[in-house]
Amino acid sequence: MTPNNPLISIIIATYNCSHLLKYAIKSVLNSTYNNWEMIIIGDCCTDDTESCIANFADKRIRFINLNENSGQQAKPNNVGVSLAKGKYVSFLNQDDMYFADHLSLCVTHMENNDDAEVICVPGVQVLPGASEDLNFDKFKAVIVGVHPNGRYSPFENSVASLWFLRKASLYKVGEWKTENSLYVPPSQEWLFRAWKKGLKFHFPEYTGVLIIYSAERKNSYLQKSSYEHEYFFNQLNDPIMKIKLLEQSAIFSSNLCHVLLYHKPLRHLLRAGAYPFYKLLEKLSIHPNSLNMFLRWGGKGKFISYARKKTGLAEIQ
Repeated sequence: MTPNNPLISIIIATYNCSHLLKYAIKSVLNSTYNNWEMIIIGDCCTDDTESCIANFADKRIRFINLNENSGQQAKPNNVGVSLAKGKYVSFLNQDDMYFADHLSLCVTHMENNDDAEVICVPGVQVLPGASEDLNFDKFKAVIVGVHPNGRYSPFENSVASLWFLRKASLYKVGEWKTENSLYVPPSQEWLFRAWKKGLKFHFPEYTGVLIIYSAERKNSYLQKSSYEHEYFFNQLNDPIMKIKLLEQSAIFSSNLCHVLLYHKPLRHLLRAGAYPFYKLLEKLSIHPNSLNMFLRWGGKGKFISYARKKTGLAEIQ
């Protein structure tokens, strides 16, 4: 590690998804920034994850397979952080992919802004679609992780793949909490906690990550399908593909805005009416989205139970 070429620790939590994990790894290997270590923590994987990783034969990649399955990302990510050696830490979900310039841009921003402790960049999320649609280059996408006016908002879901952090700042916040102790996803609780503790957030305006959310794909753990990942990985760093992704995101956002404003205005009125209560929860260091998650799912960890059932995984005992 040199001052101008600091080491990045990339942490990936994984469970029996080697068919998707390989694309996440490949996206990092294609990065324009090369001084990184990858720490892959298996949540007691029982498939061919170990051999899949070994096939890359890259000394920068380490794999640790936990002896017990926790059924969630918190424990693997905490183990990964404890092993990180880099000046900076980034998380990459097993089903997401970095654009080639993502790490370089993050390092440059951090090195040029000494006050920055947490970076959250926007990402492009591909919405579920049929494989036949991709044969005709048809797909839908949306920009996620855009915090309004460059200020952190607990209502904006910035998945962990969109973060880039100073490792020293991680210890100010503490470990990820487990899903069954929270109403909101652990990643969003951790980010909210970081904000409440006064960490300095920066929000660079470039899209650095492609998100293909497995939890939105029915039986994704059972079917072992990777047609979306293969399609987008093969064109991931093609400028034309990025233009298409941004175009589709703009169209989707415009349609969604129209629907919410003119067809579902009550949702906005309810949100406005609940604003004082949300602010009270913030002051009490309770994630304000906990109320919405409770009303929707009914209890702590229930959202992850739904996601596991949808993707074909058994309930956590």
